[in-house]
Amino acid sequence: MTDNKFIISTFFAFIIVCFLSCDKTPDDNKCLSYTQAPVTKVEGPNTGNVNQDINLIVSFGCFNGCGQFGKFEQTSDGDTTTINVIAKYEGCICTQDAPIRQTTYKFKATQPGIYFLKFLQTEKAYLTDTIQIQ
Repeated sequence: MTDNKFIISTFFAFIIVCFLSCDKTPDDNKCLSYTQAPVTKVEGPNTGNVNQDINLIVSFGCFNGCGQFGKFEQTSDGDTTTINVIAKYEGCICTQDAPIRQTTYKFKATQPGIYFLKFLQTEKAYLTDTIQIQ
């Protein structure tokens, strides 16, 4: 009979631990952050047509193994677009390597002309890509 009580109490203790460990708290996002990532290289065509997607492969650096692509932030002024790559860091335990990741940036122009894409490398330095649209 004591063996049954032990098994039952162990089972209930296990269930309680499972419920408590699955409880989400406001601290669950403490291992999630976003940071501007330096662009190291941009590859792709430098000519295209009006209303045609031009895919550019953008390489950017991350500070540790948890880094991955998060999003683009961009502002346009006439024929110049400034693009910031925002890296997403998800995870509390990360490898200490500093990987170079890649993502695709899609550019589409609605008017013919020469366009300048300025990808942020450091606070005031840009990697500029020129695209001629016909």
